[in-house]
Parts: sequence; structure tokens; C-alpha cells
Amino acid sequence: MGTMSDYIKWRGDLEFWQDGFNIIDNIVLSCLSYIPMDGIFEKTGAEVISIKELNEIYFREFFDEERFGKGSILSNAPDTLKMIADTNRYRHIKVRNYVSILEPDKTLQFAAMEFLLPDGTSYIAFRGTDDTIVGWKEDFMLALEEVEAERQAVEYLNKTGSENNRLIRIGGHSKGGHLAIYATALCDVAIRERIINVYSNDGPGFMKKTVKSNWMKAIRSKIISIIPEDSIVGLLMEPVCPPIVVKSTAISVAQHNPATWCIEGNHLITTEEVSKTAKFVEQKLKENIYKMSNDELNEFVDNLFSIFESTGAITLPDLKKIGLKGLHKMTKTVGSISKKRSNNSN
Repeated sequence: MGTMSDYIKWRGDLEFWQDGFNIIDNIVLSCLSYIPMDGIFEKTGAEVISIKELNEIYFREFFDEERFGKGSILSNAPDTLKMIADTNRYRHIKVRNYVSILEPDKTLQFAAMEFLLPDGTSYIAFRGTDDTIVGWKEDFMLALEEVEAERQAVEYLNKTGSENNRLIRIGGHSKGGHLAIYATALCDVAIRERIINVYSNDGPGFMKKTVKSNWMKAIRSKIISIIPEDSIVGLLMEPVCPPIVVKSTAISVAQHNPATWCIEGNHLITTEEVSKTAKFVEQKLKENIYKMSNDELNEFVDNLFSIFESTGAITLPDLKKIGLKGLHKMTKTVGSISKKRSNNSN
């Protein structure tokens, strides 16, 4: 029994014509979507860069070790890039159409890229929630309304898919998996027909009315949803289809990192259902947050993140460094919210 790093060591010498694209390749590429490639394409002037070249440029000029510290969502993403850069299987894969947008005023965190595979297909990866506070706020908003990242995902897929006639696979981790499903459901019909599979790697579900919609039912057969035993994110809201439950070497929230998922050969080691812990968390969510009205949930989200934002922190690791001054600002904001609620109730 191994994990993603073992898969890369075991199968990295096999090119795609020897062993076709599989569910683990999806996980590897979705992890790469967390690599910040901002500036790389502009600096080189290239529209397409191979994985091997990308690795060399990234670690020579752009790698920020502090950004992928212990507080990072996917601290192993750069390690994954480094591991695959010299393998027969991945080094010739080309990357293009990289987009990254962060606009706190619009509660928008969005990034995507296209991988051109040697088998003549494309894999489009949507980045999940990164370390930015605005990204996590956007995740909460998914339960309320269509968010800007969902609109961006549809637009990206339509634009990228119209550039050629390749067959397409789409995927993402966390919010990226949610965006992959959403974009597939709402993209142009001609592009949707070329989509082979959509992979949601521990991505949150959708509102009930969305799951029951005809446009979501139309793509259900294409969706492959994967969640770990102790999943929390993957159990948020309603699933579009029954998920594959994978074993993990980690426990609790740490299982959200797909680098901990158990693999044998070119397939996942699965179990029949999620853990008792995951079931308990899901039950509590349904008993509390899911019973809130949209207005109540909207107020809850605004209040929660106004507390974080009051410190001036941009990322979750920043919150760990706020010190006494930041704590004072948070306390002051909590007091302001409590006072406002008290006045409204009188």
C-alpha cells in the first residue's frame, strides 16, 4: 500500500501509450494546480511550457518556500512538481492557459490551467481553495448563491475548449472539484460532448435545487467523485453522485490532502463508507448550519469573516502571526457585531 508519491516512483517510467490515463493521474495534476505560476509565462514569453521546463523555471526563479509552509493547504504541491519533472510519464506534458485571479472586493479566488497530454487529450484543472481568507469565504458562499468563481469556471472552460477539438478531462481538488462539475454542467453543449470525465477530489457538493436540476442530471454519468474516510469538505451540501471513499494514511482534517490517499498500482484503495467521525460532522452540519435561512447564513458568513479580515491578515497562516494587536482588533470586531445584533433584537 502506497500513496501518490509512491505511484509516481512506481509508474513514472510508463508513458501514457503504455498505461493510459487513470484516476491517480487526475489527482497528480489537480495537485499541480496549486503551484502559483504567476509571472512564469510572462517572463518566458511562451504560451506553452512542458512540465520539465516549468519545474526548472519555477524552482530557479519563483519558488517561495514560506508560502508552502506548514500552514499551507497543499504544502507538498512543489514536491509533486519536482518528483514528476523527470519521469517519462509526465515530463513531456505541456501547460498552457494559466489564469489566476484574486479579487477580495468580489469575494473571488480563482485559478485554472490546461495540461496537454501525450495521448492527445487535455486535462483542465481548477485550483481549489488556497490559503487566502477570501478563498475560504467564497467556499461558504457556495451554499447561498452562484459565486464569481463558478462563473469564471464556465467562461474559462468555454474559452479553452473552443481553441481545439481535443477530448477533455476536467478535475480539481476541494473547491476545484466543485468548479469542475459546475463548469461541465453549464458550458456550451459542443464542448460538453467532448468531455470524457469530470473528477471531484474531495470537493463540496451543491444546493439541493442544483443537484436536482436537469443540467446537473445530464452530466452525472461523467462525474467521478472521490472523498477520504474522514471527509469534511467533500460532505458539505448535497452530492451529485455517490462518491468513491478512499483510505488515507492521515487522520481527521489532514485527510483532505490527496497526497495522503492510499494507492495500490494505478487504483485507489477504497472502503465502503465514510468514518463515524465524518458521519457525525455531517449530521451536526445538517442540524445547525443547513437549517439556517439564506439571510441567517449570509449574516453568519459576513460576521465570521469580518472578524478575520479586521486583523489585516490576507492568508490563514497570517492569522497565526497576528499577535496581541491583531487579537485586540478581532475582539473589538466581535464586540461590535454583538452590539449590533443586540440592538437589532430590541
